[in-house]
Amino acid sequence: MTRDEVIAKWDWMNRQERNIWVAIKVMGKKKSPINYGWISSEGYDYYPKNYSTDMGAAWEVIRKMKSKGLSFTLGEASEKSGSVILGEANLGEQMCNFHIVAKNIFIHVFRETMPEAICLAALIAVLTQGEE
Repeated sequence: MTRDEVIAKWDWMNRQERNIWVAIKVMGKKKSPINYGWISSEGYDYYPKNYSTDMGAAWEVIRKMKSKGLSFTLGEASEKSGSVILGEANLGEQMCNFHIVAKNIFIHVFRETMPEAICLAALIAVLTQGEE
């Protein structure tokens, strides 16, 4: 997938679908073959964590990405931010940047909330760079 395709799919999904997508593609879980909207891990089915809305769950995404060798930065778009000046981000939006060190690639995302920025950046890193 391309970056734009990942973002378009994310924007189309509801919160539960986003959490399932993160659980499967980033966290390595599997969709439940029996229970719709659940994930399966170690023989148990359960609802995925609220990765896209809960900061505690989003930190688990960061830890997973770090275990894959990626570094990260978190921040907020400010008036002096080049991203705001260039129209890439709105003032006050939350930013997550993952750095794929081995390829010297930076993947940044601006979103309204930090958990959403983290999850979307992680998906882009995994789905567009073969970091799965």
